[in-house]
Amino acid sequence: MKSFFKYSLLIIVLLFTSCGRVTEQEARKALSEHLKTRYNEEFNIGLIGRRSDDRDTWYQAKIYPKKYEGTTREYDEYYHRNGNVNIKKGIFGESIDYVGDTYRIVLMNESANKFYLPKLKELFGENVLPVLDINIAELSIYPEFLTEMKERMKAGGHPQIKGGIYIFGRVESDEDREWYRKQIYEFVQFMKETGTFEYVDIEFIISDDRIFSDEFYTNEKLQSEMKEYGNYIDSKGRKNILNKVNKSYEITNKNRVLERINNLNKSNIDSEFYGIYWLVTKIYSPKYIESKGWKDEKIKQYNKVSDIEFSVEGYNE
Repeated sequence: MKSFFKYSLLIIVLLFTSCGRVTEQEARKALSEHLKTRYNEEFNIGLIGRRSDDRDTWYQAKIYPKKYEGTTREYDEYYHRNGNVNIKKGIFGESIDYVGDTYRIVLMNESANKFYLPKLKELFGENVLPVLDINIAELSIYPEFLTEMKERMKAGGHPQIKGGIYIFGRVESDEDREWYRKQIYEFVQFMKETGTFEYVDIEFIISDDRIFSDEFYTNEKLQSEMKEYGNYIDSKGRKNILNKVNKSYEITNKNRVLERINNLNKSNIDSEFYGIYWLVTKIYSPKYIESKGWKDEKIKQYNKVSDIEFSVEGYNE
């Protein structure tokens, strides 16, 4: 008799647990309401899956703002993050315990890009694109770059500034190379002045502005030629291809050039340049190297222009 009641109770509990399961539709609705409340805009919620480990169960989905539908950002992972719906399990079923997301990381990265952009344009001209990744806790308090950095450092935190700064211009001589060296040095000084050079791992890439000319941008033959040989031919070969669109670049609307630069896929940006890397340098701050324990990496204080060293000088290969 005791066994009968024991198994009956177990069956009842299992039935209630099954009936009380939080569904995908409920999770989607809760996540949608959370995002609308937090960011005051509608979000697209992509594929959603139920996950669990030894302790927790939750739904997780890719999210991005609806305003990006039909734009290049719809397919750019730089603007996508995760939404989570945590599940609480009880004797009689499940309920939604907590709804959260990591989209503030996107806002933080965009805030950093916006913060540095005026100085970058002052130094390098209009054709520049910062693609930064600020390594902070997912639940940032201030989704505004400079405030977040200062507050984190004040509290003893170590937010890292990583990513790349992409500059589109011309490097055709040693004089051009030295100009870029000086401009990059000046940008590092700006980071120091603003207190944002504590933990830095940034790459500067100088490519060619002519890839955004009307002719090159729409000429699949030229694009294929550059893709096929871009990483393997010498600088003369690359320049011969680009010289074909010199006149086109001169008459291409400069706002259209900027639009094409801003529409680059930031999550896969290194594939966008057809192998055209005129100059490349990595900038590591001293504290970043020390935090990584890199014994073989040379520590530079960046107190002189010659501290900017290029690992690639593709203009004269």
